[in-house]
Amino acid sequence: MINLSVDTRNLNSSMSKEHLEEVLSEMIFLVESDFNVNVEDSYNASSYWIPTPDDEIEELELFGIIEISTEAGIFDKIIHLTHEVGHVIYRMDRLFRDTKDTMFCESVAWFLGYHFMSEHGYVIEMKEFEREMKHALKLYRWSENDRDVK
Repeated sequence: MINLSVDTRNLNSSMSKEHLEEVLSEMIFLVESDFNVNVEDSYNASSYWIPTPDDEIEELELFGIIEISTEAGIFDKIIHLTHEVGHVIYRMDRLFRDTKDTMFCESVAWFLGYHFMSEHGYVIEMKEFEREMKHALKLYRWSENDRDVK
């Protein structure tokens, strides 16, 4: 059961490390319970979601793995988890799951993840969330443009 006795509303980077660690732990429990995914440490600079291939989902009963960068600060880990759960939610949607446009998928994942977490009491301060989202989308645009040029 999630402990919402701690005030998790309006999460921001100025909160104590201990509080943010508790919140991240609760958020991980929520995600693992609601979506049957594992949340694990990623020992590189990136956080990402690895979906279980469709033909293996029934066998493994695991919808994928979310890897959260150990190089990120605690507040950034909260934002990364929020975004990656957006990918999980996106993938569950039968209408859009096969859409391969990177910018569309990434933008929708930011939106879906934020709404999921806020609906469960984890409201990340929008200016900080938006700053990270804009930075990530800018990097995706650059990588897409580089790929298009080649």
